[in-house]
Amino acid sequence: MTFPQFIRLVRPRTLTAAFSPVVLGAAYAYASHTPAHPIAVCLAYTLMVLACVISAQMAANMWNEYFDFKSGLDLNQAIGNSGSIVREGIAPSQIKRLAVSFTIFPLCLGFFLSAMVTWWFIPAGILCILVSLLYSGGPKPLSRTPFGEVASGLAMGFAIVMITAFVWTDALTWDLLIPAVPSTILIGTIMMTNNLRDFSNDKAHGRRTLVICIGKSAGIQLLAILFAFCNAWLVGFAFAGLISWWSLAAVVYTVPAMRAVRILDRYADSINMDAAMKFSAMGTTVYHILFAAGLLIGH
Repeated sequence: MTFPQFIRLVRPRTLTAAFSPVVLGAAYAYASHTPAHPIAVCLAYTLMVLACVISAQMAANMWNEYFDFKSGLDLNQAIGNSGSIVREGIAPSQIKRLAVSFTIFPLCLGFFLSAMVTWWFIPAGILCILVSLLYSGGPKPLSRTPFGEVASGLAMGFAIVMITAFVWTDALTWDLLIPAVPSTILIGTIMMTNNLRDFSNDKAHGRRTLVICIGKSAGIQLLAILFAFCNAWLVGFAFAGLISWWSLAAVVYTVPAMRAVRILDRYADSINMDAAMKFSAMGTTVYHILFAAGLLIGH
């Protein structure tokens, strides 16, 4: 496997789902709480969390590639999840070995982090990795049910924000929902955008994703509503004085987010709709980074 093939396999576009919540969780904990450890220690812990979640996301992408091939889902798919096995001829066994390696690494690093912070990270990490495996594998993959967006949002948004914040604060408090809720929603919208793009192929293969259950038009409308809710969430807490007004810079994410909605509404072919995935991921990254930057500036 060449390096460019490896990059395509891990799907860098989706890694924002791992990177962004870590940045937001750390920024919120630093700006709104008194750090429980020296800043250098907190930053070291944060980098370890980041390494864990990025490798876990890479593993999830590899497992998704492997299981989609085994189920025949990607045989006729021009873009999206297929490619490494179907188009580039990489052996499924090689993909599987890589997936196992990238699954073991965050478990080992997570064990080391747990020994330094809290042993509760072990069940939390195992649960997140289990969700990522069940997302694509198992007798009834979550990605083929109406619960795929919720599962990915909770495992990659909510859990990561909470875990990252905990390494700074040594506590879980209700106000951590302020960054965790929109992060959960936006990670879920990346998956929803993916399912809207793959609507026809998924439906032809018997998948029952959320957007297939409610219909493509309703799915696009729901996507737009979720994007708007994340803006309203920021404005509400800024007016309540619980976050810095600088955090409202994150509403800039509306530009790429709504462009994704317009593309999905305008086009029917997966090749044109693939651009929606780019803008959805871009919007999620912009929201998290500018929200975090606003918190730090306000602090």
